[in-house]
Amino acid sequence: MSEDRGQGILLLVSAAAIGNFLIAFDINMLNIALPTITDHFDLEIATSTWLVIVHGIILCSLLLPFGKAGDVIGHRKLFLTGITIFALANLGAGLSILFDDFLLLVIMRSFSAIGAGMMLSVNFAIISLNLPAGVRGRGLGYSAVFGSLGFMTGPIASGMLLTFFPWNSIFILLALIAFGGLALGFKVIPDSGGGGRNADLVQTGAFFLTVLFSVLAINRFLIDGMSTLVTVSAFVALVSGIVVIWRERVSEIPLLDPQLVFEPRVILPLLSMSFLYMCFSGSMVILPFYLEYIQGLDAAAMGMLFIIPAIIISFLGPASGRASDIKGSYRITLIAASTMILSMLVFLSLRNFGFLTLVLLGLILMGLSYGGFNAPNNRRVFCSVSIDRMGAASGMHQTLRHIGNVLGAATMPAIFQVFAGPDPSTSMMLIGFQASFLLGLLFAIIALLITASISKECRV
Repeated sequence: MSEDRGQGILLLVSAAAIGNFLIAFDINMLNIALPTITDHFDLEIATSTWLVIVHGIILCSLLLPFGKAGDVIGHRKLFLTGITIFALANLGAGLSILFDDFLLLVIMRSFSAIGAGMMLSVNFAIISLNLPAGVRGRGLGYSAVFGSLGFMTGPIASGMLLTFFPWNSIFILLALIAFGGLALGFKVIPDSGGGGRNADLVQTGAFFLTVLFSVLAINRFLIDGMSTLVTVSAFVALVSGIVVIWRERVSEIPLLDPQLVFEPRVILPLLSMSFLYMCFSGSMVILPFYLEYIQGLDAAAMGMLFIIPAIIISFLGPASGRASDIKGSYRITLIAASTMILSMLVFLSLRNFGFLTLVLLGLILMGLSYGGFNAPNNRRVFCSVSIDRMGAASGMHQTLRHIGNVLGAATMPAIFQVFAGPDPSTSMMLIGFQASFLLGLLFAIIALLITASISKECRV
């Protein structure tokens, strides 16, 4: 490969993968800042985490229709529109401190999710369509590096900013980085896609309601039991889900591509990824509260600690991608899913031992699992998809990924709140944290079982 061509590929991957960086940077800055924001607005943990949950609900509800929209109007146009909305929304979130209103902050996060959905629904399609097949796995691995760089720099930036500035500074920084990514994208991302058919709007709206009210019902059921809110939410989710299935059967332009949904080489890796993300996301949301409330760490110290898994992901992502190009994905993803189980077992021991070295070991294992799993699993999915369905597959991939993020953030903190109580002592908080990691262990075991069930002909 010539030096100029290599530089061109790197610039293209960088421009498309800036969405991975921004979302990872966003999530990890916010995770570190959540205890500060919780104290600022005097909220319960399960309430403040709705900053993460609402963003995730909107994001994963829009990824499928935006994936199809990219196939219609072009991947480049949708990506650049999305990063613009993302930048402006985070600027608004930063300025929301002037009104000191938690609801306004949630609204700005909602608009940020719309922009993020546009970016993430097509970034894998941009990379896959513009990279030669022989380096596609490597390119997807490098795109994972951008996500890991977001994981790495997000905690550091959040810790430093919260030491010297108010919590809103994290959103101002996000906006500035997004504007820089917008300039790069305009320069190097080529046109691709266009000419396809858009998604069914009725099904899109029903899908959004299904995700929203399902997560709300699960979250509040874990905290309040079978309340009126839970009953109504579950009913709306059920009716909306029925509409989604009905439109899937009768619509000429269904939201979900049946050839992707019923293709084992696509759906099984995506489901295993989703459960692995439930475990990872929920743990990354709950751990900062453990580190601050039990270990007494400040935001800067937490930021430094959370660098460890991000460094591992940065180096392991491209290596696992290259290995999957040579040896296939099955064995690598199986080992990675098993490693996530080990990390949950380490975190479960914190109630009895509570050493920071155990937290560090658990973070290392999570980094090994996350970094080893993503690129080989993504390669397996996108090597099984035809060119004309790349946008839809990219949208489905990101949808199930972020559904995993949302469910992890909605369930593990809620389980903590149930077992710890509204005003917990240290001993009750430890019980709550253990219950959270038990749920994470269950998610990791399911991810391993799905990965192990993939048949030989699907082990690309």
